Amino acid sequence: MNKIKHAGKFLMLAALAFALAICVVGCATDDGFEVSQVALDPLAFGGEITINGTVTSFSPDDPNFFGVMDTTELLQCGQFDCGAWIMPTLYMGAARPHIEQGDNVVLTGQFVSMDGMVTFQVASMDVGNNIMNRLP
Repeated sequence: MNKIKHAGKFLMLAALAFALAICVVGCATDDGFEVSQVALDPLAFGGEITINGTVTSFSPDDPNFFGVMDTTELLQCGQFDCGAWIMPTLYMGAARPHIEQGDNVVLTGQFVSMDGMVTFQVASMDVGNNIMNRLP
């Protein structure tokens, strides 16, 4: 009887894990995830994924290290420091494309934990239009 209880719990946990995996995969649009969709638990998104967002800031020490914010949240609040999560992003390619604050980007890469900080390591990046003129 005890084995049946444990088997039932295992099946329930397996079903829950499967449902969560489907939700994580199913929550993405055809063009990938938005920054706000990965903000709560970035490391739950294992492997290579695509994320859309807007460049917010740059590290003074490393031009390949920059911040990316959810574009919808930026357009709603109208400024880069409105309390939304800024995704730490590290470009790992050979030569980073030219980007400026306000550029929309499509990033493909994976989340890693380095020195206690979660960073999105970018393998490839497409740069779109700049939305600075759309901010209030």
